[in-house]
Amino acid sequence: MDAREESHAIVGGYPGTWRTPNNWGNAGKSRDEALADEQQRIQTLKSQETVHIFHRKDVKSEASNPRGATLSKPLIFSEEELVKTAGAKYVRLTVTDHLSPRADDIDAFIAMEREMAQDERLHVHCGMGLGRTTIFIVMHDILRNAAMLSFNDIIERQRKFNPGRSLDNNKDVSYKGRSEFRNERSEFLPLFYEYAKENPKGQPFLWSEWLGHNV
Repeated sequence: MDAREESHAIVGGYPGTWRTPNNWGNAGKSRDEALADEQQRIQTLKSQETVHIFHRKDVKSEASNPRGATLSKPLIFSEEELVKTAGAKYVRLTVTDHLSPRADDIDAFIAMEREMAQDERLHVHCGMGLGRTTIFIVMHDILRNAAMLSFNDIIERQRKFNPGRSLDNNKDVSYKGRSEFRNERSEFLPLFYEYAKENPKGQPFLWSEWLGHNV
């Protein structure tokens, strides 16, 4: 499951992202608009003789001389193409970085969970594997175990498995202007737990349906 809203692709064997501040290049766009932006960018790259790529950390830190590489007619394809070529299933959500998922993303996630076979494994990723990834792994755990475990038990277990910043309430992110976003995520997960207690494994109601009757 690819949770990234920001446009990205595989470029000459490198995982490439069109970076913007906060990864918000597609923020405010619908799912269809975000995916259309990504496809347009991929097609533009394919038409170029050379492609310049730069190291993520150097771009993020606005380094004066960022590390990079110039690729000549590189092979370019989407992550979906890569995953399906490997014989795996691919689900794409378009979740804005640093924010809680929207209702339509949550509904799509629940629909995926409903269709998963007992022996199937779920692999989730976002940009860094800390924020959106952590949220959805916690949601996966909650959907399957809310009837047996308390919310705090699930959160503590996930903190041990993956001490991502989404669950680290002691990490100071105020200097980045993200405190309210982390607080929003912290408020979302207990509510999702209440949903899962009433809808084990996402049945019978979707998140948006349950939300309409309970909030």
